[in-house]
Amino acid sequence: MLYLNQVEKVYSNGSNRIEALQEISLKISPHTFLAIQGKSGSGKTTLLNILGCLDRPESGAYQIDGEDTSLKSDNGLAALRNKKFGFVFQSFNLMPRFNALENVIIPFIYSPNPPGRPKEATQQMLNKVGLSDRTKHLPGELSGGQQQRVAIARALVNNPDVILADEPTGALDNQTSQEILDILAELNSDGKTVIIVTHEKDIAQQCPYVLTLSDGRAIDLKKPGNENLSNGGVNVL
Repeated sequence: MLYLNQVEKVYSNGSNRIEALQEISLKISPHTFLAIQGKSGSGKTTLLNILGCLDRPESGAYQIDGEDTSLKSDNGLAALRNKKFGFVFQSFNLMPRFNALENVIIPFIYSPNPPGRPKEATQQMLNKVGLSDRTKHLPGELSGGQQQRVAIARALVNNPDVILADEPTGALDNQTSQEILDILAELNSDGKTVIIVTHEKDIAQQCPYVLTLSDGRAIDLKKPGNENLSNGGVNVL
């Protein structure tokens, strides 16, 4: 369970004060598939960064499975982040001189409990995203969609509970975007909580839950008619 209670985030730029998030109260149950949408500057990425413990709220509380994140040191927060979350970004963030296998294996370097055979675990993740024949290819030798698949495999190697994806289809064509969304939906069916930020309405509308932000506030939540779906749930409080 991810639980935000009256979370706010403020950025200061000289005399300017930007309220990126205002009074966000939200419960996200396990196994949920949630899209966060809104115009540029609405607070989407800021909210995702707080959910993933990449940033701390200015005020309010954020709990992960009942743990208050404000009580954790930076190292404690990093350990929780590494254990709980996998991240996927629009720009892929792959190391250009590393091949696909080497890029995916990187999280094991920072893991306190890496598997006994990390290359085998990495190969399994690449197989899962349909890249079993691209393990030795450098990012520059892969298409945009293939690079994003490598990024998804990298997000999965530590077996996180939650996948956080910031505009994962933003740099891709329509067909490839759909393929990436299908992979994320399959991960959700396998039990992962998946939360994506997107400005593409056609992508958001395929997600079971869609949270809309405007000027840092949660203004709308669309969800299925059946509140008891097995893929979790979202509540704006």
